[in-house]
Amino acid sequence: MADTSPTPISAARATRLYSIGQVHVALKDQFADLTLSKLRFLEEQGLVTPVRTASGYRKFADSDIDRLRIILELQRDKYLPLKVIREYLEDLDNGRNPKMPAVSSPAKPDARKRFTLAEMVAQLGISQELIAEAQEVGIMGAEPFTVTDMVVAGSLTELKKYGITARHLKGTKAAIDRDLGIIEGIIAGVLKKNGATSRSAAADHAANMANHFSSIREALIASVLSKIDS
Repeated sequence: MADTSPTPISAARATRLYSIGQVHVALKDQFADLTLSKLRFLEEQGLVTPVRTASGYRKFADSDIDRLRIILELQRDKYLPLKVIREYLEDLDNGRNPKMPAVSSPAKPDARKRFTLAEMVAQLGISQELIAEAQEVGIMGAEPFTVTDMVVAGSLTELKKYGITARHLKGTKAAIDRDLGIIEGIIAGVLKKNGATSRSAAADHAANMANHFSSIREALIASVLSKIDS
């Protein structure tokens, strides 16, 4: 005979469910740029599967929140595309003990941080003349400088030791602009949909394409460099 005893209170507590708004509040402090549309996008991609009420509302369990935390940490700290994150989660779901995915590119720094000219010169030892040349070429912005400007300035400082200046990188800037033009043209169709998750989807597609462009560029350069010592 089937057990018809009532569900104990402890089990009911264990299956507590949360609305998408409550999940957003729970994770917002840890992931400052998290939006409701990003949560919906991750659901659309099958990375998290909240239950639905009879009225169609999403309800997330504690395990869903833990899963979202893993996804968001891998995106933020390791800059991994969703495809790699999905494979990692599938291994976990199947009881395997996968290795943590390798970082596909350096962890993203705080994009909101800004630097003065004095800070840039003091930290990197770059000359104001080289900064002005980089700004003229279009590979650095104006003060206050962004994290990207600092990365570019650091590399320019090192390249200057080989006699390479910002003007030598005009071709690089032109190639990057062409890549960005291709990416923007492709994601334009996604953005036109105006769906709740269209911006998150467009951002993920753009990041994936940018990673592949970078991989091709690095592979072609490496193939040439390998001939030098062969």
